[in-house]
Amino acid sequence: MKNSTVSIWISVCLMLMPVAALSATKCYWDSGTMQFSGDSIQQALCLTPAVRANGVVEKFEEGLPSTLDELVGREFDFTREAVEAYVAEHGLNEGELGGALSLRVSRAHGESALFFVLHDSAGPDFGTRTFSPDINVSTHINDLHQFGRRWHVLIGRGGASTTLIDFFQPLRSTYFETRDAGAKAKGRFLHVGLIQPVRTNVDDAKTTSSSLIPEPAYTKEQYRKLAQVYVVASSRAGRWLIPAYAAQLNKYGQAPVFMGGPKGFDLALWAKALRNVYREIYSSR
Repeated sequence: MKNSTVSIWISVCLMLMPVAALSATKCYWDSGTMQFSGDSIQQALCLTPAVRANGVVEKFEEGLPSTLDELVGREFDFTREAVEAYVAEHGLNEGELGGALSLRVSRAHGESALFFVLHDSAGPDFGTRTFSPDINVSTHINDLHQFGRRWHVLIGRGGASTTLIDFFQPLRSTYFETRDAGAKAKGRFLHVGLIQPVRTNVDDAKTTSSSLIPEPAYTKEQYRKLAQVYVVASSRAGRWLIPAYAAQLNKYGQAPVFMGGPKGFDLALWAKALRNVYREIYSSR
């Protein structure tokens, strides 16, 4: 009887433990469901570990920032009409938010896109030169077409963005999506790039070629536009998408070097921007 009571107590304690304590230390891909192990929050936790300036992926975070932890995986809150009204009210257009709001997002074998993958541009490359003071406003540095069509949407450091490929169209942008595990899931991932210049520390350029990134790594305008793009993508998907970092997916795809970033991305700052956008839509309904 005593052993039975202890077992029940342990089970209850496990059920009451916060998601952070139960977050997986490994993410396993289920090719049947075309998603990773765990619920939506657990998947987000194991897909968004911090990425250093040199591309090294850190340990898993213990929890998602507020707003993200309340939204990720849930059914989308607002009607399409509410989102369209917000877009119009703020002078936005579909061409900068991933394409037509009336279209669904891409699909893989009938299943809607589920992951919202963040990338950095790893460029322009300044070499050993220091960053120019105009990196946030320079039209050359923030040219939204200089990298080709690597992502669905690209966001410049001043907050300008463009749709390179409509979210409706399936796209592979990570090593994971080209390997056996994820190759059949083309269309399950939406991809957004953030312009981030890089340079090389002149002192170690000949030995390590380690890259350096701007400070801040991304601007408040980028975080806000990314929040708006995320809202629109989630609206088209019908649920709040699971954020993921390209570097982590590349790691799972056994990339020779962990690449893709987003290096130095602050998930809490993005969550704050998302909370503001969410409130703006809610208050304008």
